[in-house]
Amino acid sequence: MNVAQAWQEPLRLDETYRAIASILRRMDQIQASCAQGFPLYCTGADSHWKVSAGGSWLGGFWAGMWWLRTHRSALLDDRRQARRITERLRDKLGSATHHRSLIFHYGAGLGSCLLDDAMAHELAEQAVLELARAFDPLLGCIALGRDMGGGEQGDQRLSIDPLAATLQLFSRRADPRLLSLGRQQLQASFRGCAAGDGAWSSQACHENGQWRADDRPGNWSRGQAWAMLGLSVGARLYGAPYQQDAVQACQYWQRSRGVDAPFNRLSEPQGPDDPCAAAMASLALLGLASQVPAGEVLHHQAGAQLAAIIRGGDFHEGRFVGHCYRTSAAEEQKVESACGSFFLLAALLAWAGELDPNVI
Repeated sequence: MNVAQAWQEPLRLDETYRAIASILRRMDQIQASCAQGFPLYCTGADSHWKVSAGGSWLGGFWAGMWWLRTHRSALLDDRRQARRITERLRDKLGSATHHRSLIFHYGAGLGSCLLDDAMAHELAEQAVLELARAFDPLLGCIALGRDMGGGEQGDQRLSIDPLAATLQLFSRRADPRLLSLGRQQLQASFRGCAAGDGAWSSQACHENGQWRADDRPGNWSRGQAWAMLGLSVGARLYGAPYQQDAVQACQYWQRSRGVDAPFNRLSEPQGPDDPCAAAMASLALLGLASQVPAGEVLHHQAGAQLAAIIRGGDFHEGRFVGHCYRTSAAEEQKVESACGSFFLLAALLAWAGELDPNVI
């Protein structure tokens, strides 16, 4: 077997367990360096973390990492830490942004669903109520909103990023009204962002009664991965024809990216790659694999992508410098972030059979 063939082999379980353990050790280092702040990003091994008092849209992923850790360890100290971080997210409930879904599904919903934690459950339920209130019946969806970068046009914009988290939150109680809102969010996402060949745009704007995609479908790797996650959840909740749409999005990913770390944007091959998008795509593939007849192909692809990440140069001793992040108005660079590390940890746990990928 040559090197290229070996690189396509899925991640071995011994590699998986070592990687998980190293990420959990890294969490202690991050916590020690960030104290009571939320870690946003770190540009390298010798750099300090950029810390936020409120967490911005990344805060839920830091809490989510501690819920995943508690799910695995069952240690009371880990649960206490997860609860402390989650409680600090409470003031984001009123933020005018659809990114509340990201904050409260990963930051509270996981604690509720994986560990039946009462405080996490209460916070996730409050988030569901706030999101339902934010649903705009004229648009047929929850708009991106003006906070956290949405800007003045945020009330007329749709983002694909929070789709999976929104569908998860609206399905918590099997409430028909909330499930209907989730389906409408999914349908609006199709109208605004789907290209029809499996490629997805990341945002759309509502103008003159119609949705218009804001970027080239399939170009931004993380946008395509967000869509894959949302479609995997949508397929599980709403069945056909969404299963075929989800498979089509995964097939587009395979055609355009393969298993190696994808370019951040296909139109910029000279720019950075984004292994974080590959970790997210792996999680979507694992979730969909359990739902479709030919799931073993998707499962194998997820394992091969994870192997490329763990054996590559962006992951070392639990530090995953693989999230292509805008660190300034003019620059995007690969950083270690709570978001990237969360999705890699979740995908590894799912690959090891320790986590149901469909809860993410």
